[in-house]
Amino acid sequence: MSIVGPMGFKELLAANSVQDTVIQAGDKGLIIALKVGGKDFVLGRRRGGPRYFYSVDGAASVLIQHGITGFYVDTIGWLPRTLTKNQKRQSLPGGTSGDI
Repeated sequence: MSIVGPMGFKELLAANSVQDTVIQAGDKGLIIALKVGGKDFVLGRRRGGPRYFYSVDGAASVLIQHGITGFYVDTIGWLPRTLTKNQKRQSLPGGTSGDI
């Protein structure tokens, strides 16, 4: 997927070109995928590269701030950091399932 930076994202929104938006799992966290004119884009950072989010709340907040209130969330292949931290705690000596 091609990357669209913050300014390009704002231009696409102003032109009403974003047809579909999905928060989905990426390599290093959640990404925002955009469907524009039959092509797929990923929201990028100002300095280049994809913008990763650690929570659904963070990604949803960016979309809502830009006026996108309806979007899909696909969390297949993604685990929240709070869940992975709790799993690590369980594997430590003395950790129990009651810690969750």
